[in-house]
Amino acid sequence: MEIRNQKIEIRSIGDGDWYWIPRVIFEDYTPKIGVIGLALYNAYSSYARDKGVAFPSQRTLAEKLGVSIKTIIKYNRVLEANGLIKVERKKGKGKTNLVTLLKVENVKQVQTHPVTGSVKVVKEVQTKENNMKENTIEVDAKASPIDVIDYFKKRVKELKGFCSEIDYGKDGRLAKERLKKYSFDEIKNLIDWYLNSENFEKFGASLSVCLSNFIVNLWKAKKVGERNIESLYPLWREGS
Repeated sequence: MEIRNQKIEIRSIGDGDWYWIPRVIFEDYTPKIGVIGLALYNAYSSYARDKGVAFPSQRTLAEKLGVSIKTIIKYNRVLEANGLIKVERKKGKGKTNLVTLLKVENVKQVQTHPVTGSVKVVKEVQTKENNMKENTIEVDAKASPIDVIDYFKKRVKELKGFCSEIDYGKDGRLAKERLKKYSFDEIKNLIDWYLNSENFEKFGASLSVCLSNFIVNLWKAKKVGERNIESLYPLWREGS
């Protein structure tokens, strides 16, 4: 078939029928959220357009992406845990969730050259629009907030015999912050210590409590033998 003289049209942003997603989602977040998470975020962006909010049903999303509703629910939690969306869950038959696409910071990942036999580490340089300072943070390249959540749920089930309730938005954001400062192995050690301590009896199976500054300080003090740390932190307040 002769196509040499056929006119080739190149797509143009001026055509108007378009939507956008931040480049950083594809470049930096895909390894964390997977291709299904990327496809789901892409779908929300399509529905939201320039409004920043979307409310397609889980059934519609499942049909569009060719996956199950259970998979949509799972990856909603993955996107929430990575700070990409906020889901306002509506109760009642026929109600659809309201999904807000959150602002994503510009994150450039620079791969370091690890020493042979060492754990691979990624340095993230985060630059905020209103702040010219660059903060270099080392994070565990093999861990994600979902890994922390899954480990907590597994250990609660193993040690306490029941399934813990998870706030994927709040717990995920806090897990993400802790992974910037502690390795995944250290966080697992913290979780195991918390679940076997008297603090669990006081505060229950709450991951946000386990990862709070108060509990982290107690755990660190336990490691260095500071027995009187509780006198320095007599009160625990939710959200600390």
